[in-house]
Amino acid sequence: MEQVLALDLGGTKTAAGVVDAEGRLLCKESAATPLGDPKAALATMVALGTRVLEKAGPAEALGLALPGVVDRSSGMLRHSASSGWRNVPFSSMLEDAFSLPVTAANDVNACAWAEALFGAGVGLGSFFWMTVSTGIGGAVVSSGRVLEGASGMAGEIGHLVVNPGGAPCGCGNHGCLEAEAAGPAWRRCALRLLGERPAGKLATIPADSIDARTIARFARSGDGLCLQVVDEMGTMLARGLAAVVNILDPDAIVMGGGVAAALDLLLPSIVGTAPGLMLSGGERAFRVQQSSLGYDAALIGAAALALKPY
Repeated sequence: MEQVLALDLGGTKTAAGVVDAEGRLLCKESAATPLGDPKAALATMVALGTRVLEKAGPAEALGLALPGVVDRSSGMLRHSASSGWRNVPFSSMLEDAFSLPVTAANDVNACAWAEALFGAGVGLGSFFWMTVSTGIGGAVVSSGRVLEGASGMAGEIGHLVVNPGGAPCGCGNHGCLEAEAAGPAWRRCALRLLGERPAGKLATIPADSIDARTIARFARSGDGLCLQVVDEMGTMLARGLAAVVNILDPDAIVMGGGVAAALDLLLPSIVGTAPGLMLSGGERAFRVQQSSLGYDAALIGAAALALKPY
């Protein structure tokens, strides 16, 4: 194939692009994801896809990244927590709209596959992909395959309990990694610390403007309270990653998503904590690196599904 149409239906943003056989993103369009009627989301994908095809020329296939549990044999979105959608046949609807063969998968798995083919995973025998954003997701790549598990949900590190009795999670449990270290947890931690000692740069801005990106920016400038938030988040991530290393023994962990942009800040806590929780932790490699595809990992991953299905 020379080029494919890629569609990434995200929980908040939908993106479309045309990607060539080398994984290069030739053009891209995006818009907010309508979270009501799935037909509105379909219309958004069709409109964006049509625009990029007009710019880049025809595609030979379509790759689709979906947020939630996906039946890869049919391309059916079985369930999406972000929208509440169930059993939506997005693949067949897009096949009708574009007259192209469609390959679909969960967006986190698509990210991992993109890194395996075109990014940080090239040349690695195995790696664990971890998305840290509004939520936390994971995927396992080994011997050139994304491992899906019996129910297509292998790698869901976000719901590993790292702090028993901790913050409530959307899944119904308490202390899940997602509840303790995803974007909203950064804000919650910062507000708690501000309540204990209102000091530093965060105390000078409106509370509703405090988020992970702002905390990371102030931490880089040396703000003590923000550095404490980063340390707490890094410690929680280390607990989850140590479990991954103990179970899977991957060559590396590749981290993506918006919060992963602060990996340079998080690494001291992660590297300082995880080995102590790992079997023979002081004697084995512990490699954590950032995605080389950045914010386009899911979109390029959607293309990767069509270019070389796993």
